[in-house]
Amino acid sequence: MRFLGPRSISSLLKTALDVVYFGLFGLIIGLVLATLSLLSVPTLATEVVTRLNVSVPLGAGSQAVLLLAFGISLGGYMIIMHWTRQVFRTLAEGDVFHPDNTRRLRWIGFGLGGLEVFGYGARFLVERAYGLHLEPVYGVRAVTTWFSVLVVFVLAEVFKEGARLRQEADLTI
Repeated sequence: MRFLGPRSISSLLKTALDVVYFGLFGLIIGLVLATLSLLSVPTLATEVVTRLNVSVPLGAGSQAVLLLAFGISLGGYMIIMHWTRQVFRTLAEGDVFHPDNTRRLRWIGFGLGGLEVFGYGARFLVERAYGLHLEPVYGVRAVTTWFSVLVVFVLAEVFKEGARLRQEADLTI
């Protein structure tokens, strides 16, 4: 079983990332349409609230704001997915230490960290503005999230060193 190159696990993962990427794209389009329908049909908002059995009455504007925040976070995941697809594209081509992968991995790390900070801020604002009590974000979930961010930055440095060694080997006669 091969891990790199065509017909390998990395090419299979790249295909899976493509499916998730376009699925996120479709979900974001659905959120935009849902937000527009909530703002244009005010009676729809009250029907959604009654069907979801929400104890805090949220109007159409509040629901639209929450959907917009969710859409922004999904957009962030879509950008991270784009960079991850580019990394896996080079892996599927067999070009492991492509020089651009270092930059892509760093942006993935910044994106994951930024999304986590955005989540903390959004959670804080929703709790204060709407009086909702949301599940706390500490514990194992927070540790694993920030650990994965650090791992991505370490991998970026590994790829940077690999690209440097590859460039040196290309210059060697």
